[in-house]
Amino acid sequence: MIRSLRTAISGLKSHQTRMDVIGNNIANVNTTAFKRGRAAFNELLGQTLLGVGRTAGGSGINPSYVGLGVSVGSIDVNFAQGSLENTGVATDLGLTGDGFFVVRAGERVLLTRAGNFSINNAGELVSNSGLQVQGWALDENGQVQSAGLEDIRIPLNATAPPQLTSNLFLRGNLNAEAAIGDTTSLSTIVYDQQGRALTIVVQFEKTNDNEWTWRIQDSSGNPITDTGGTPQTGVITFNNDGTVDIDGDPATGPDSGPLDQTFNWDINGDGTDETFTLNFADDTGGITQLAGSNTVAVRDQDGSPPGILTGFSINQAGFVELNFSNGNQRKIYQIALGNVSNPNGLQQEGDNLWSLTSSSGSLSLGRAGVELSRTAIVAGTLEMSNVDLATEFTDMIVTQRGYQASARVITTSDELLQETVNLKR
Repeated sequence: MIRSLRTAISGLKSHQTRMDVIGNNIANVNTTAFKRGRAAFNELLGQTLLGVGRTAGGSGINPSYVGLGVSVGSIDVNFAQGSLENTGVATDLGLTGDGFFVVRAGERVLLTRAGNFSINNAGELVSNSGLQVQGWALDENGQVQSAGLEDIRIPLNATAPPQLTSNLFLRGNLNAEAAIGDTTSLSTIVYDQQGRALTIVVQFEKTNDNEWTWRIQDSSGNPITDTGGTPQTGVITFNNDGTVDIDGDPATGPDSGPLDQTFNWDINGDGTDETFTLNFADDTGGITQLAGSNTVAVRDQDGSPPGILTGFSINQAGFVELNFSNGNQRKIYQIALGNVSNPNGLQQEGDNLWSLTSSSGSLSLGRAGVELSRTAIVAGTLEMSNVDLATEFTDMIVTQRGYQASARVITTSDELLQETVNLKR
């Protein structure tokens, strides 16, 4: 009887622990990126009443034992993906797939799935508890400067320098029905080294069948010359089907691919010519000569005025990109993600934070979509808790019944003990 009492007590304790885990899950049903816990029970080693043996006739005897109850074998964390909730906040980052965000707490490195970040007064991207989010700094070409992690900091007073125009991309159609001597013109804006906008005119004159001569003029129609006084002009030819004749391009040579022709102009008057490239065709297509109207235009150019910071964005690969008023963008950081071989070995630190232990394994750093190929960062969203209330309430009922059954064992054992004591009367 005493043994049954102790066995039932182990059941009460174990089910109480399981109820504590369920209660914690339900309490965190709306906690960002919370991962539900699960209590797993183990049977306690029983007391052997009859060991393995053989009868006098040689038959085997099965072992017999009485169990001594139950214990909590482990409390595991279910790291299943939580659904993403749209928030519209640029600094809210949701993770789909494996991995954790890496944050710095002094000299310690911690992990978190909760991406409810913000910008502090120093321009740093921080967690809701003020810990700095870690990433790799990028150079002007968008390449990682070093393997060391740095605090991600948004330069709130950043400016974009002006960009001298070097390339102009012309696309559209020149009318094949135009008579020799007919002209058409287009105007466009170009920028000097200081970002000042100047207007130039590109005039096309049909000088022969399938041949057009282009000239560069200023906004008043005067020819633009180089420092030697030579007007800037060139010739493009077309095939019989109306496509531009790349092989006959005198500037780039036979079979050179893109049809580029250049002109020189001292755009800022410092006595030195700058070289400008007119791109008439590339592998995706080019200017044409077909019957119809003249639609040729400058579809793009690579110059820009100076710009001020208008905001920033974070893409699925974790690149932090600055956006400027002149349309330029610049990548300055890539958010680092961390992973371990055994996430259940991580130590909970509170505030949705986890720390490394000897059981979790060492931290492996990677990038979304590269080393962590199945992981993406979704800006403007937050990962929700993966707690399912229906499951938790079902587990609660089962746990309650288990607790009641263990209590009933204690009551029944007590009644049996009472009967045994009454035998003396």
